[in-house]
Amino acid sequence: MHSFNMNAIRETFVNNLKYYRKEKGLSQEKLSYLVEKSIAYINQIENKDSWPQPEMVDKIAVVLGIPSSKLFEERGSPENVKTNFKHRFGVSLEEELLRRIEKDIKEICSLL
Repeated sequence: MHSFNMNAIRETFVNNLKYYRKEKGLSQEKLSYLVEKSIAYINQIENKDSWPQPEMVDKIAVVLGIPSSKLFEERGSPENVKTNFKHRFGVSLEEELLRRIEKDIKEICSLL
């Protein structure tokens, strides 16, 4: 059975919200106007100080042109891919790629 981690869910949601908002070319101000909430409210969500009601999640998703579930997908945005990789493997994607490249170079050099 999987453990329930609210912080991970919130981080995933916020990373996806920011990513899809920016991808759509929307500022916090424009998003707040389109979902009929204050800029402060959107800012509180994106700073993890507030959690939207399910109806608001649906309204945000409609404005972003995505299914609501996409806001909760761990692999939804590039930022989530990086964050989840670091949580899972304890190193950043960049560190892991550099380690692998260095290993490959050493192997190639040993063949010469």
